[in-house]
Amino acid sequence: MSIYVTLFTFTFLTASLFLIIGKHLSTQFSIFKNEDNISLLGGIGFSLAFYSGILFYYCTRTITFDSQLLYILIFALVILLLELFDDWREFSLLKKVIFQIIIIGLFLSLGKRIQIYFLPPWVNYLISFLWIMGITNAFNLLDIKDGLCSGMSCIITLTFGIISLLCKNYILGAVFFMLSGALLSFYFFNFPPATIYMGNSGSHFIGFLLGSLSIYLDYAGLDNVGALFAPIILLALPIIDTFFLIFARSKKKILPLRKSDDHIFLRLLQRKVSYRKALGVMYFLTLSWCTTGIFLTARNGFVFKILFFIASLLTFIIMATITSWGKRLRSILLHHNS
Repeated sequence: MSIYVTLFTFTFLTASLFLIIGKHLSTQFSIFKNEDNISLLGGIGFSLAFYSGILFYYCTRTITFDSQLLYILIFALVILLLELFDDWREFSLLKKVIFQIIIIGLFLSLGKRIQIYFLPPWVNYLISFLWIMGITNAFNLLDIKDGLCSGMSCIITLTFGIISLLCKNYILGAVFFMLSGALLSFYFFNFPPATIYMGNSGSHFIGFLLGSLSIYLDYAGLDNVGALFAPIILLALPIIDTFFLIFARSKKKILPLRKSDDHIFLRLLQRKVSYRKALGVMYFLTLSWCTTGIFLTARNGFVFKILFFIASLLTFIIMATITSWGKRLRSILLHHNS
């Protein structure tokens, strides 16, 4: 276990150094800043720390990264660099989508795909493509306010690390612990009031890694088929938020990737919930779903069912609070009582 603590600490400290350098570079050369004059090099900072951790792990331990994992790490770097250029010059929405389709499509032609054995290969390819594309953009959509995407990403990434160890994939566990260490360091810089942002480069990088690594991990044998749904449960809140956005924006006739105030978090703020309380709600919901995923993978069906019910109920309550569902439900209950 000490190796995971060491790797976590290494990327945490390395990320702190790179983030300080990134802030300095943005100030010194007046580049990669947003309209509030805050650096957008956070994603570069924690990703460099992550790859430094990968190199440190490889050089200090007798390990071998298989080709599938290497493809993930290489294409995540491609996504990072492409989106860094987007942070600099800002692509049009059409260009972003086209580039993502090409990169993810090429990645899936080489890397590991979802394997549902009763489905034909092209269907598995399509599901894999939609999954990675969806998760990649879900984390970009989450990156709207200080501390939101970074905090949720820390919780989810660390949980994937724990589940990797439960599944006896110790190399992948190390990868997740290194990523979570780098993200936790960034979180302290990004906590409100943020002094650095991850930019499109960082949010797409996290999303692509989580989408592709969640496919790479083997969760279950024939005795625990339900654990195959663990990635969906761990990523439940980003997925729910994305579908909520799509639904809300489609009602307003806005494209899903266009900006609007229809995020769950922003709706909480509109309900006069304080900023830090709203963050706490999002963190707690994320932790609830992640804990549920751990017990599903650990084959504890009884606890999993209880936690799944609690996580679902909490999510429903929040969704009812921020939408008209709550008013309708209260009116139905009042009418029934009368």
